[in-house]
Amino acid sequence: MLLIRLTRGRRIDHMSHYEQPDYSTVASHPDYEIRLYQPYLVAETTVRGDFRSTGNTAFRRLARFTFGRNSEGLRMNMTIPVTHHPMKEGLHKYRFVMERAYSEDSLPRPLDDAVAIVRVPAGYFAALSYRGGRNERRYRRSEAALLASLERDGIAVVGEPAAAVYNGPATPPLLRRNEVLVPIDWSAQSTA
Repeated sequence: MLLIRLTRGRRIDHMSHYEQPDYSTVASHPDYEIRLYQPYLVAETTVRGDFRSTGNTAFRRLARFTFGRNSEGLRMNMTIPVTHHPMKEGLHKYRFVMERAYSEDSLPRPLDDAVAIVRVPAGYFAALSYRGGRNERRYRRSEAALLASLERDGIAVVGEPAAAVYNGPATPPLLRRNEVLVPIDWSAQSTA
């Protein structure tokens, strides 16, 4: 059941109770916002294929790890977002954020060699939010808009864009929250 309520003018959707990486918004622009993310752990897998088909394979691998196929048989909670990093030569990297309660020492080891635990370092990201179903056309259009805005504003991109998905397929498309996240160099702006 989907519950939506208004709290101080902000819409709270049914995904709001899932843990997310810690970040602070350091600047808001009409087309995007700049965030400073704190370090966090992810379970990561890479799949060969196209934008659409790789998600199911990656999700199953990562979900098996999260739901107990690990060295401790431990069932962990889902978190958001799931990130999708399209790479070159038909490779696609997917990441599940790990709960903050776990450290690199306390997190169970994956039993599947195709799943790795990776620490994502702190860093600045530009984020552009968009609604709708998860598809390559919508993602690429949003990615191009964000990259054009960053170029226009003189903000250097220092890594590859990623898709961040916050809702599952049962959420009506109009209510789905998606983002394009791009690592940026904010040092010049943050010292100005």
